[in-house]
Amino acid sequence: MAAKTKPRTTRRSSPSPYRESDVIANQVFIGAAWSTVRPKYERIRKDFRKKYPLSFVIVGRTTSQDAEDLLQIIRSAIDSSSYAIFDATTGNANVSLEFGYAEAKAIPRALYLSSHAAGRKTKETAIIADLAGKVRNQYAQEAALKRSLSSFARDHAYTKRFERFVSQGFRRHKKGSRRRPRSLALKIIHCLDGVREPRREDIVQNVLAGPGSYAREEVDDMIGRLHTAGLIRSVQGRYSTVRIV
Repeated sequence: MAAKTKPRTTRRSSPSPYRESDVIANQVFIGAAWSTVRPKYERIRKDFRKKYPLSFVIVGRTTSQDAEDLLQIIRSAIDSSSYAIFDATTGNANVSLEFGYAEAKAIPRALYLSSHAAGRKTKETAIIADLAGKVRNQYAQEAALKRSLSSFARDHAYTKRFERFVSQGFRRHKKGSRRRPRSLALKIIHCLDGVREPRREDIVQNVLAGPGSYAREEVDDMIGRLHTAGLIRSVQGRYSTVRIV
């Protein structure tokens, strides 16, 4: 009797850590030099939280991180973003590297550059020259940068879905009375900023502890509405979680 042989198996390569499903629909990566450029984006990002459902991610180094750890965090943030914005004003080499990575991964991206004379005083103009063939969005002052980013935020696919949800879901409300549900929806969505799948209960408690004097039933109802609209996915159960979709 012939000995049985094991079926031949083909060794599979490790799956890529990046998958389309890993993309966070409302996340936008921002790459900018730390010195004079980054603070502008920090201020604008803070103001945009009250207006838009987008999560603008700015990665920074902490004292406990080494260069390799930081690079991996940046790659992960870019990979999971729906869009990436890079500011090459100071000719920062790291920003140029991040832009090249996003370009290689075919991630939608935009390049910003200050046209103000003070913004061009840098020893790293060669970096900017390397990006000369790229389409740029130029701005002179922070106000102009904010207007440009505001236009980008309004045209983002997730923002359009969100605004459609507000206009259709609360169309019976008077225009002024839509502010409260819109503000609540934004608060819930921003509870997911930088967190892949927080617990639903944590989101509810964060909103209740913040300004607005919302009732628990009101928060629960809005989470359900956002889930039905396809803006978030709320998993049911004792340890239910929520994620952006």
